[in-house]
Amino acid sequence: MDKNKFKYFYLAHGTMGFECLKGLISKNHPPEFVVIHKDYEIEKKYEEFYKPIRETCFEYNIPLIKTDKVREIKNNFTGYDSGICTGFMEIIEKEILEIPVLGIFNLHCGKLPCYRGRAPISRTIMEGNDELTMTLHKMDKGVDSGDILYEFNIAIDINDDVNTLYNKCCDKSSDTVIKGIEKLYSNKNTYDIFKKQDLSLKPKANKKISDGERKIIWENSIKSIHNLVRALTPPYPCAYSFYEDRKFYFIKSEIFSIENCKGRKFGEIYFVDEDYLLINCKDGLLKILDIFDDENNKINFEEVFKPRGIFK
Repeated sequence: MDKNKFKYFYLAHGTMGFECLKGLISKNHPPEFVVIHKDYEIEKKYEEFYKPIRETCFEYNIPLIKTDKVREIKNNFTGYDSGICTGFMEIIEKEILEIPVLGIFNLHCGKLPCYRGRAPISRTIMEGNDELTMTLHKMDKGVDSGDILYEFNIAIDINDDVNTLYNKCCDKSSDTVIKGIEKLYSNKNTYDIFKKQDLSLKPKANKKISDGERKIIWENSIKSIHNLVRALTPPYPCAYSFYEDRKFYFIKSEIFSIENCKGRKFGEIYFVDEDYLLINCKDGLLKILDIFDDENNKINFEEVFKPRGIFK
């Protein structure tokens, strides 16, 4: 495709927002300009996002616009075919979404409508899926509710966690955007390229993962517990359980055995040494390789768990 026909602007935030931009530039599809928040999470994301995106835009002579509210810069969107949104954290008004001729499109790291809203990568892992669907959809006044333009599937390995899967999404983000917009630009005069979401399957978008969802239920299957741990590993809020009235956060786990110890209760420690724990579950033994306490201190397994009590 002639890049001169690929006239779009780009709204970004976070690591994926930057990684996607790098990919778009390297594949000869740079945006006309980039929009970022003026200072949202600037201390937290300065090194991973604000600094590198500023340097990259300067290097490639791409105008960079910083804003507190998109409404303040809406006139900049006039005359462009489309916009791409990757990680941008503001809900954009319908009036602004309609300024570009073909609309503004959002890259969402989850299958729609099933994983509308918050934490789509974590929820995809928690529910035991073998793949994650990256979705490029047209933005409308709802939350992740617009028509789907393009989907791309990423395999989930049993040892993937939320961080490794996020990195896989970053790696494929620019390819997904380019494939989607090439599809859009080659079919400008037709709407049959879009797939309408069946919102009856998911009437409301997911909110952030609740404290109750993070609590480990040892009566659940070993696979579901392992999925919970790897879906919520730091820097995300972790899965947790209580041991002798102390709260512990589970950082890393593996499925050790698919046969449990019949003589022990669910959540009971079967084995402990300095390197790991084995905890009895409904249908197997879960190997725990890393645990923090509620003050974010890494735990010495033998010092704390040698009595081999029960997690509840």
